[in-house]
Amino acid sequence: MRNGKAFLISAIAGALTLGAAGAAFAASDAREDADKALFEIARGNNWLATNLQKRATAAEPTVENRFNLATGYQLTGRLNSAKTYYQSVARDGQGVTITRGWRADSFDAGLEAADRLLYIDWLQNGATRSGGAVDATQAATNVSATVGGPGEYEVTDDQARALDRQARAVVR
Repeated sequence: MRNGKAFLISAIAGALTLGAAGAAFAASDAREDADKALFEIARGNNWLATNLQKRATAAEPTVENRFNLATGYQLTGRLNSAKTYYQSVARDGQGVTITRGWRADSFDAGLEAADRLLYIDWLQNGATRSGGAVDATQAATNVSATVGGPGEYEVTDDQARALDRQARAVVR
């Protein structure tokens, strides 16, 4: 009986250890996907980066991961999906600082998400050219947002790579 209890306790302890190790492994996978996503955005591969960030956010829905996913959706023209994530970050991200780059640029995630929501609303509610001057949306339209056409849809990684290649070809 004593050996049975010891075996049962050892089995439970082992299962708990494996569970903790599995959770740590999943978190490291999420961090790796998030890092890859930022790298791909820097390379201009916005569609692939969004897919990577979507996986990272599903595994670890932190404020930063949700903010980066919203950014990916915005960069690829899927504004309604971007709005959903920006709204959650605006609600949960006040006081959460996100730091970017080697210069250590930082910003409040909640405030930045709120600003981007205003910008998206402005775009969706009739941002137009007037007086012959080109507005900011026309002057700095992200090519990834126009390649692939309008709509809220998801793409596979292979489709994302093709859309990123297409966006780079349009720029040249």
